[in-house]
Amino acid sequence: MGAAEIIPGISGGTIALILGIYKRLIIAISSIDKNLLKKLLKFEYTNVWNIIDGNFLIFLGLGMISSVYILSNLILFLMLSFPIFLKSFLSSLLFSSLFIEPLKQEFRKELIIGLLISGSLCAVILFLPSATFDNVTGFYIFISGFIAISALVVPGISGSFILVLLGSYPFLIEAVSNLDVFRISYFLVGALLGLFTIVRVIRKFYEENETQLLSIFFGLVLFSIPLIWKANS
Repeated sequence: MGAAEIIPGISGGTIALILGIYKRLIIAISSIDKNLLKKLLKFEYTNVWNIIDGNFLIFLGLGMISSVYILSNLILFLMLSFPIFLKSFLSSLLFSSLFIEPLKQEFRKELIIGLLISGSLCAVILFLPSATFDNVTGFYIFISGFIAISALVVPGISGSFILVLLGSYPFLIEAVSNLDVFRISYFLVGALLGLFTIVRVIRKFYEENETQLLSIFFGLVLFSIPLIWKANS
């Protein structure tokens, strides 16, 4: 998932779906709320750890952080030196994932609605012009993190591609490679706030209409394939 998050065009949420850990991830993150904080203040540490599925989150987080740091230079090299190869590989991966549970869909009303919603969203993103800046402020990096984190919990939409559109991507890749603590901190704070906001929306949809939600995810993954070819084009 960490490797996917730094590649414009592919979403960590898509990888989570393919690996079968998506729903568990949503439930674990959305369990972090004010009631959990109250339990924490009462020193109910074991209960809190079990509620948030702590072992799962800590190992997933460590894996993602490690891959982002280790692979950032490799991904940047492939993007610059072998862009066609990288984009072809990612396109094949995304297309193949459409035939794997739980993304695999049957033709029904929910699928048509899902395709219309996801297709409209991807079309807007596809035709948005990419922003370019000589420099970005800490606040802009914070906002970029808040928006781009949606890719962690929304399959199909690439957070790194959103960063490309926002003009923040090269600065953040450079920050990760150089361990620029200030830029990384601005991004992480924005990402955490965005994560705890959108994950509750996703969990509510999961509880009320999982079939429709998965149909939308199917469309997002399908229509995100053209976005790979726009990224860094």
